[in-house]
Amino acid sequence: MRRSIALAGAAVALAGCGDGRLSHDAYLRRADAVCSAYAAKVTLLTHPRNFDAVVAYVDRTLPLYVAAVDHVQALKPPQDDEAAVRIWLAADTKVQAELRNLRAAAMRHDLAATNDAANALQAASLSARQAAQELGLQTCATP
Repeated sequence: MRRSIALAGAAVALAGCGDGRLSHDAYLRRADAVCSAYAAKVTLLTHPRNFDAVVAYVDRTLPLYVAAVDHVQALKPPQDDEAAVRIWLAADTKVQAELRNLRAAAMRHDLAATNDAANALQAASLSARQAAQELGLQTCATP
């Protein structure tokens, strides 16, 4: 009986005291799986070539992106990765904002603003991919 109690106690200690945090590798696998599912859905969308197509593209892409970020935010990274995850998710929030800016510029049929917003979106996406790479993610770090 004492032995089973001791083993149960050891199992709880090894499991991280039940705080629900993932190991580094488990976090990377799950986050990359979310990114992979997002990428599979987005690759089916064509890239826009006019203002109306830009609006339609953002309207289809943004909800998928937001849902993917929400899924990743629900994951509990290991404590050692929390700072890097915050940086990555902040970069993803910037991507969302730039997608909204791109849509707004395209809605106005403002070519210069649409180009500026597209460039800002590319820069934000690059920052998000770099943050993902620094965390050790693979799929999430791929354009």
